[in-house]
Amino acid sequence: MITISFDVLHDGQKWIARNDEITVSGETLAELDGKIKESLKKTLGKRESKVSEVTKATRVKVTMELDYRRNVPHWIWQYHPYYFYRTIYIDLDKP
Repeated sequence: MITISFDVLHDGQKWIARNDEITVSGETLAELDGKIKESLKKTLGKRESKVSEVTKATRVKVTMELDYRRNVPHWIWQYHPYYFYRTIYIDLDKP
């Protein structure tokens, strides 16, 4: 299993997850999860020949951390050093 991390933010209308290679968005967290899965299938498929660990991986652990500096007012940072962490597991070999 490999682990891929995303920063997550909410722009008032939709959830946005991004890292150095992928940016996806969805109106709900469930929709966001689905788009992450689609994007990982495409991205990991391209890298398949280069990374041996990826070729064997059928399950991916996806960690998400809220980008609280963009979502939480500055004055409250000292009380909430993080807002939430979220972890999902995606089986790439399932539709």
